[in-house]
Amino acid sequence: MSDAITPAPVRRTIAGWPIAHVVATILVLAGLLWAAWATRLLLDISKRQIVSVSLSTLVGDFVAAESRNGGTPEQTASRTAAYLAAINRSVSALGADGTTVLVTEATLGKSVPDRTSQVRAEVKRALEGGHDPR
Repeated sequence: MSDAITPAPVRRTIAGWPIAHVVATILVLAGLLWAAWATRLLLDISKRQIVSVSLSTLVGDFVAAESRNGGTPEQTASRTAAYLAAINRSVSALGADGTTVLVTEATLGKSVPDRTSQVRAEVKRALEGGHDPR
């Protein structure tokens, strides 16, 4: 028989803590951070809304007003381009905060708020703001 002494297994530690405990603590902290992030994201999503805008009504009203207005084809083309650009800016502004904007003709019911009057007012303000009062 041999009197050889077998070395005791070396226990690895980080700052006196077993590695398994350190790794478990890091995983728990990572899980808590992920849960906080996911909760914040879900709460942000729940605040979003869906609205509708009746583009056909807006454009139809504009075409009717332009037909009574008269003017040269160049003036009509210029006013039409300005009107459509103002509609585009207004609808884009509605969706800037994450709001989903549907065209009324694409919705099947009245389950979403209609923002047509808001867009009409913003377009009117935009066109009047750029209008030369001479």
